[in-house]
Amino acid sequence: MKFFKFFLIVFVVGIIFCLPYNTNALNNKVASCEYQFENTNGKLIKLKYDIYNDGDIKLPFSDGTLFARDGKSWYHSDDFSKQFYSASKINSSTITCPTIGVQDSDLGVTVYAYPIYRDSCSGHCYNISSADLTLTSWAKDKNVKSKSVVSTCAAPSMGFFNRSSYIMPYFRLLDDGSQEWSLDGNQFFSVAKTISGKVDGEAFSISVNNSLLKSIFGASSTSCPTQIYRCVVQNDEGFSYELSKDAKSCTNDELSTVDGQEFGSTYANGAFGEPDSNSGDSSSSGDNGHGSNSFTQPSGDLTTEDLKGQLEFGDEIDECSSLLGSTEDEESVAWLLQQILNYVKILGPILVVILSSLDFAKSIISSDDDHMKKAERKLVIRLILAVAIFLIPTLVSVLLNVFGITTDTICVLN
Repeated sequence: MKFFKFFLIVFVVGIIFCLPYNTNALNNKVASCEYQFENTNGKLIKLKYDIYNDGDIKLPFSDGTLFARDGKSWYHSDDFSKQFYSASKINSSTITCPTIGVQDSDLGVTVYAYPIYRDSCSGHCYNISSADLTLTSWAKDKNVKSKSVVSTCAAPSMGFFNRSSYIMPYFRLLDDGSQEWSLDGNQFFSVAKTISGKVDGEAFSISVNNSLLKSIFGASSTSCPTQIYRCVVQNDEGFSYELSKDAKSCTNDELSTVDGQEFGSTYANGAFGEPDSNSGDSSSSGDNGHGSNSFTQPSGDLTTEDLKGQLEFGDEIDECSSLLGSTEDEESVAWLLQQILNYVKILGPILVVILSSLDFAKSIISSDDDHMKKAERKLVIRLILAVAIFLIPTLVSVLLNVFGITTDTICVLN
């Protein structure tokens, strides 16, 4: 009976422990991005995207619907929400509304989470920066800051040396004068950073020199050239690329013209150089189209974790905080309770074995059948309670969901 009372106490504490400060903490709206443009028919089109802290994006329309009532079906590109959310992150506490692209063709209208390169446009294309970025009161309480994208441009693709794979650089200017670039239009970094990774196990690094930056960035605009010179240097692990305005501006250039690709080719005409006879099979096994996962991590003070998401809003609100604090904070009550529960999980089974062994020993010594039956019943009860202690987190979470207290995964005792 005492064991049962102890279990009830732990269970009640577990419920208190698991109640989050905000039961919708993993699903708060951070900001709204509003875009507008005038299509070829002179109609003003407005698009609004709500960004949530869990990475969700509320879209203004469902794919395949006649959103603008212009007789055309509207769609979003594949992985639009994921790409839009990634492009909206600047750092651990700052968000923006990325430039989007809209392609209007006879087949319908498609909205992309990145600008559309002019030579890849089919129909009428519009690259639109946000007309209005609005932070929610929740985001302001969490000290989330915002910056506006002044301009973004899409550059021609850059082919990897002796490979039929490429990246498409993007450059954007923020309202505070910050200059950023990206290899896919989704993950942006300072133009001062070198981005590195691997293609089929072969290491590469890509940087941008000042000659190209000066030709792209103006005081309040960006303008990507029709051609970008690709300087190439081979090292022990792979190749280093430097994007430049022209050949004379390269810091070092050993191989750029060897495969006939001194300029990054426009993927529309597929002009990639032929591999050298000594290079072996150099074709890329990955996606050779836009959104290729060729790059993995930037160099310098950026890490692989940064590429996974520099601004995970779910982390900013301390997902594991409850009424008693966080299990990660050694000064909180929650941390102390977690330690106690850890010891209970160890001592529980041990006590079951010791106490039950003593009961059975007494029953055997006394040769009393009633004592034996009581010992068996106690063993069953103790086993049930011992198992239940391990299930406290799951039981509490289920109860909270049943009563509608929370609909999201919450932080519980482990």
